[in-house]
Amino acid sequence: MSIVIYTYRDPYKLDKEPYWNEIKNCPYFCVSQTLVNGLKYLYKKDFMQGRVTTIQNLIESLFEYWESTACIVKQHTDIDNIISNGLPPILGADMQANISRAFLFNREEVFESIRVMFELDIKIEDVLPEKLTPEQLFIVEVFKKILSSEKKKDFVLRNEFDEASIDDAITKTMINACYGKDLDCSTIQMDRVVIHGVHQFSPIILRSIEKIAEYKKVILLFNYQPQYKNVYQTWIDIYTAFDCPITDFGGIEFRPSLQYPISYSGNVLADNLGKLINGQADSITRDNGYEIVEFDNMTEFAGYVANVFEVAAKADPEHPMGMMHEQIYAADSSANDILKIYFPEQFGERQFLDYPLGHFFLAIANMWDAVNNEIVISDINDIKECLKAGILKEDYLGQLSTIWGKLSSLFEGCTSIAEMISRLKRLRKNKKHLSDSTKKEYVSHIAYYTVNEDEISQLEQALTDLDELAAYFYEDFENKANNFRDFYKRLKLYLQKDVLDSQDLGEEFTDIIRRVLDHLEEVENIDASASFDCLKATMSIYLVQETKPGKSANWIVRNFEQIDGDIVRSLNAQVNGKPIVYHFACLSDEDINSVKKAKFSWPLTDEFFEVAQEPVDWKYQVFVKARKEYKNFKRYALIYGLEFNRSKFKLSFVKRDGEKERDPYFLLKILGIKKNPYEETRVGKFIDSISDINTIGHPLKKYGEYDYYRYKICKYKFLFESIIEGTTIYKDTFLLMKYLEVLLENHVKEELQGLPISETVLIERLNDSFDELKKYFPFVLNVNRIDVINNIRRRMLNLKDKNFPILNGEQRQYMMIRELFIHKQLADPKTFRKDILFDKFPAISEDKIAEQLTEEVLQKTKFKKDVDLWCQYCSSREFCAAYYERFDI
Repeated sequence: MSIVIYTYRDPYKLDKEPYWNEIKNCPYFCVSQTLVNGLKYLYKKDFMQGRVTTIQNLIESLFEYWESTACIVKQHTDIDNIISNGLPPILGADMQANISRAFLFNREEVFESIRVMFELDIKIEDVLPEKLTPEQLFIVEVFKKILSSEKKKDFVLRNEFDEASIDDAITKTMINACYGKDLDCSTIQMDRVVIHGVHQFSPIILRSIEKIAEYKKVILLFNYQPQYKNVYQTWIDIYTAFDCPITDFGGIEFRPSLQYPISYSGNVLADNLGKLINGQADSITRDNGYEIVEFDNMTEFAGYVANVFEVAAKADPEHPMGMMHEQIYAADSSANDILKIYFPEQFGERQFLDYPLGHFFLAIANMWDAVNNEIVISDINDIKECLKAGILKEDYLGQLSTIWGKLSSLFEGCTSIAEMISRLKRLRKNKKHLSDSTKKEYVSHIAYYTVNEDEISQLEQALTDLDELAAYFYEDFENKANNFRDFYKRLKLYLQKDVLDSQDLGEEFTDIIRRVLDHLEEVENIDASASFDCLKATMSIYLVQETKPGKSANWIVRNFEQIDGDIVRSLNAQVNGKPIVYHFACLSDEDINSVKKAKFSWPLTDEFFEVAQEPVDWKYQVFVKARKEYKNFKRYALIYGLEFNRSKFKLSFVKRDGEKERDPYFLLKILGIKKNPYEETRVGKFIDSISDINTIGHPLKKYGEYDYYRYKICKYKFLFESIIEGTTIYKDTFLLMKYLEVLLENHVKEELQGLPISETVLIERLNDSFDELKKYFPFVLNVNRIDVINNIRRRMLNLKDKNFPILNGEQRQYMMIRELFIHKQLADPKTFRKDILFDKFPAISEDKIAEQLTEEVLQKTKFKKDVDLWCQYCSSREFCAAYYERFDI
């Protein structure tokens, strides 16, 4: 085995190292694309495109089948079948059944663990069963079953290479990295290979190194600063496991220098942190000027980053990352989960499953019950996803989504499409026979009674088509041989004929579907059968498009693993003539010290590798040591970033994680860093044209007292209910239940007015009226009946009079206000306000209303949102972000 390990002191002076001539013209593989970019930035023509690329690209060339979709899907099916019905009883019946269910629920982690066991070539005879947990015994049994069955062929990792095949794989990797540009491989020295900057060695990386080292000299390269021995010890601990000497060629150690005045303060901070970790507190340079920005929560931090990115995107829409005046690196980069929502194009090419059509396939898979061969609805949003995908027939794109918006609450509690269609039929019947003017008034405020006959028929047909389409893909799935192959062929045929050839999808999405079809060709002839749940779990593997060159993600917030490559680009880095700021974020103890990605995939643990086996293979030792050392990597990366930064810097942390409050990283606190709470400085502006909604193409309507009350309560509510919808229309089940309660109470008040108060009579009338009204609220359950009737009973029996009151004009107005606003009085117990609506329903004349709501007034109205407890009962709350911002609602 020909492996050597070299270190270097200064990433800016790699070309001054004595081994430079040895590494400058050979295949060069880096841990990340950012390191590739950084080296090319620093060393220009010496690190030309193609010759330097990532280690992952090399792995995909060396072990092409192992990394392929066909192999991954086949392995998933094998593991699934073995867990489901292929294992002998090694544990108690109940425990084995429970563990089997857990394994099937955590398919992806189990799959990763099995792959690791094969990549490490674990020997069964080295495993000590008495040291294993029940879950580990189970996975070892799965591993043994694979090894002893014909399924072993699906897990064979290529092991035999000759020098020619190694050369072919390396050459292929370099050519692919050129993205179509020419690469003269004849000028590249192929007798050696460099692997640069790897800290987290996976088994497949180590296997690649081993195979290449059989024919070539493999040079492992990493940065080392001996004056910060404890910081860099994590690298030494990992690389000594290779069992070959580490050659340190000496050179000048890092020292903060006024040669770089703009970054000097940050360089001194790195030096102080390094000395602290080394136990050299007496050598620290005291500087009380360090500050750390305190973001209250991850959302606030993401909002800050979004502001920075938006400014950059305006300056250069094609390359916004290069125009960001702050380059941001976070110990917890989960802010990207928020940023993806607002800037999806920044995170690589949008995948097929992220489009509405992809959501359609995910949704019907979620609903399909393979045991009973039917759709079972557990989340009504799955139906919504299917309707907005553009697959089911509609007169124009979005028609079914619009209809669904009016009808969705009708289907609350439905578990089947047959039940949904039954409710549509009852709705149609109720609308047809509705003649009573009072009842017409009642239902005019129910969203699903605002639909017409054509819309009901349109949705009914769509649901029928959806049921048939689901059956086409999945019916009798688990009873068929080679069911995966059968499904892939039907899916490919459907995408080709019913989607690609028959719909106008646009050039971009058409290209994506064509590449999905290309990807499906890899698995369409796979000889595999497994459970429907396995098919569903692997959907994200096969329903993706072939990658398009140059469409990789550009993460707005990078993780700490990207620092080593990016920071070397800080020398003279500027945006619009100003130095870039390198922002190190999420610097709390929890974020620096935690290992958010598990050391080992479940059910493998530290003990499995350290106690329950007796292996001696060096690859095994390096892998285990690297995983255990990940917790020290973030600390190193922060110090490395600060010491080799040649520009401005900024530090920040996120204070709140749920209910838990956090402090800055303890080493920064020791150095006396000051917290500086972040304050948002942007001032929002109203949309100037929003008041035109009620005037463009529409005559000014005559507003009444209830429109005026909406205007008094909230201008935004007035905009939606009086101008756009013309009245109050309740859409969600919570408000519809409240509305039913109001209707029931008003209805009984009308019937009982003037009669002697009797609880028996009241309960009887309430039940009778409830039965009468219930047909308009088909989702109502018996438990709702009890709650509603008890609420009304308490209110109506809390009277001092002997008779139920005879209704007058004031009382009827009160009843109507409750129909439209749910409450006329509303107390806020948190602030001890007895009635927050006390001035919202004044007596007002028609002339006064006309004067207050003139066209001129409305043209100047900004329709500002007035947020308070009344928002809970607003029929337009789903359109109002201000409602959801209230933490106490």
